[in-house]
Amino acid sequence: MFEGWKEFYLMAGGAAAVLIGLIFVVISLMQDRPRSSVLAGARLYMGPIVLGVSFVLVLSAGALAPGIEQWQFAGIVTIVALWGLARGLMSTVGIARLKDEVHWTDLWFYGVLPSLLYLSLGVAAYAFWRDWPHAKACLAGFITCGLLLAVRNEWDLITWIAPRSEPLKSGEE
Repeated sequence: MFEGWKEFYLMAGGAAAVLIGLIFVVISLMQDRPRSSVLAGARLYMGPIVLGVSFVLVLSAGALAPGIEQWQFAGIVTIVALWGLARGLMSTVGIARLKDEVHWTDLWFYGVLPSLLYLSLGVAAYAFWRDWPHAKACLAGFITCGLLLAVRNEWDLITWIAPRSEPLKSGEE
């Protein structure tokens, strides 16, 4: 079904796997922070990043799966689009509630833009259902934008976390 796209999906899937690993490195840098702070950050920031790159990995694997029918792949894309949109809207609302506690870009890069990307993926899902010729290009655009957004957001998190990590005082654990 994806003739000529093998290298793209191999590269995208590999990049997604690396980004998943990187977010676990970021999480390990938060070991000295209060548990409540880490859990809130994971819910609004890290969780959606991991979910987004996991979706890129799933879509890339689906595109490379031998013998997958177009309607099956359209179903996978639909599930990912709906799940991602729900998660993006949850992040948007959660970050918006924090108002003055977060940077203004957080709402856009962790909530609004991912939600818009998942809406575009929904269009791609419909295009696969209808067998429209631009469906593959729309999916490739989503994957590329999703990876770029993940790179940006992981960079944002690491540059926010690393300088704020304070060494433990003697006697503290």
